[in-house]
Amino acid sequence: MSISAVIPVKNRPSLIVQAIGSCLAQSRAPDEIIVVDDGSDDATPDIVKDLAAKESRIKLIRRENSGGAALARNLGAAQAEGRWLAFLDSDDRWHSDKLESQLALARQFPDAPAIFCGIRYDYATRKARIGIPKSVVSHADLTVSNVLASTSAAFVRKDRFEEVLGFDAALPNCEDWDLWLKLAKLGPLPVVQAPLVEYSFEATNKLSRDVTKLLRGHELVFARIAAECGSGRLSALHDLKRAELHIRVTGEVMKALRFIKSAVRQSPSGEVLRRSVHLMGLMTVHGARL
Repeated sequence: MSISAVIPVKNRPSLIVQAIGSCLAQSRAPDEIIVVDDGSDDATPDIVKDLAAKESRIKLIRRENSGGAALARNLGAAQAEGRWLAFLDSDDRWHSDKLESQLALARQFPDAPAIFCGIRYDYATRKARIGIPKSVVSHADLTVSNVLASTSAAFVRKDRFEEVLGFDAALPNCEDWDLWLKLAKLGPLPVVQAPLVEYSFEATNKLSRDVTKLLRGHELVFARIAAECGSGRLSALHDLKRAELHIRVTGEVMKALRFIKSAVRQSPSGEVLRRSVHLMGLMTVHGARL
């Protein structure tokens, strides 16, 4: 089964070398590596050109003007020749057995539209964290939050990607979560139970650091889920997610507390109460502010 790696990049000359290197180091290497340069104004495209001159599997697509990561991924996927699309963000890296492990799991789940894996999150100032979703993630799991996390963990059948029209480039953020929700309607989403992606916080131009776009993206996806599911429980859980974003990202404790209070008021269940207590503990860890 042929595999196309798709890497969007903008102004990351050193990191793109590491990302491509992790593709070439795979025990089951991709058949092609499509790098979509999204309007870089530094040496990034020239570096990719030099690598492509030495390795025929590397293909560079250049956009003169930046259209965002989602649009870049869609462009790369449209030109991919592989049956499977393996997405990789330019500041992340794969473990050497990532593709081989996902391909093996795909053979066990022939109807799965996508295969995922666990992630190791490397922080600059605190201990690394490992996140591994459960072995098979459902649409119901994803209505609560993006439990599958980073795009770099995704291994997607190209025909299924095209069936759901790929990433929604109109979303300011959370386009990955939106895609997982669409794919989960087509079949199970199995997960390799190992952290095969190194998620780095090294880059300074990460989309996830744009707080306004991050919060807006979540609100838009929340609205889409609510329109389909319309559950009081889901509304409460989404409020808890809003609280978590303020604790982890903005540090605004009063906003977080308001969302926690709203969640408990809507659904004072054991599930909501347990998550609320957990979030209260996170406030100290993340140094939330008034």
